[in-house]
Amino acid sequence: MEITDIRMNLLDNAGGVKAIGSFSLDNAFAVRGMRVMEDKKGRNFVAFPSRERANGEYEDIAFPLSKEFYHEITDAIMKEFHRKQEEVASQAEDKSQSQDESKGQEQTQAEDAPKPHKGRGR
Repeated sequence: MEITDIRMNLLDNAGGVKAIGSFSLDNAFAVRGMRVMEDKKGRNFVAFPSRERANGEYEDIAFPLSKEFYHEITDAIMKEFHRKQEEVASQAEDKSQSQDESKGQEQTQAEDAPKPHKGRGR
């Protein structure tokens, strides 16, 4: 099986969930509800879709059966997560630079504008 698509939305919150999304296998089967989460030590990990049982415990409802496929999926999801983070950081940097350039242009335009004549006026 090949992971053919990963879709992810980063969350900007102080909670443990950093991103939510889905992935496709062989362009034929989709798994929704996967999450990238942060543990108490600040490490990120992939959480597969789960449900809460009557006793309060959670159980995964979709998950890989082999260790190898688990690593293949989680590695691909984490790679996409890091790519998205870099994309957002780059966009924020570009926006910041654009705003700095706009402020610089406004200052230059103000400096180049004709100065009011300070003579005797009526």
